[in-house]
Amino acid sequence: MPTTTNYSITLPTVGGNKNTWGSVLNDAFAELEQKTFDVDTTLGDVSDSATPSLAYNLAQASTNASTALSVANKQLNTALTTLTSRVSALETTVGAVGTAGSVADDARDAKTDAAAAKTAADAAYDATNP
Repeated sequence: MPTTTNYSITLPTVGGNKNTWGSVLNDAFAELEQKTFDVDTTLGDVSDSATPSLAYNLAQASTNASTALSVANKQLNTALTTLTSRVSALETTVGAVGTAGSVADDARDAKTDAAAAKTAADAAYDATNP
């Protein structure tokens, strides 16, 4: 007779087991019921904090993970709010490129002047060191 793959529960043979399939099925259902009961017994009740049961521990782990995620999310939001505020303050301090007198505009001009000075220095060096 065939059996199930995972628990080796005996199954009736299709087209065979004449006059015995009822007993085979009853035995299979009884074994299935016992295995289900074994799982329930192993897991225990979710409210069993005295033992504590596996189901209770899993529920607590889920609650703790949810709380940790919530705390991490709040910390991340606080950090992002602080960062956004600091970037805004920096933009206010530095100003925009193209705004005369802003730090950003002065930095762009200094970069341009430095590039021109480097080009002139390279040319002068090349002229004196052929």
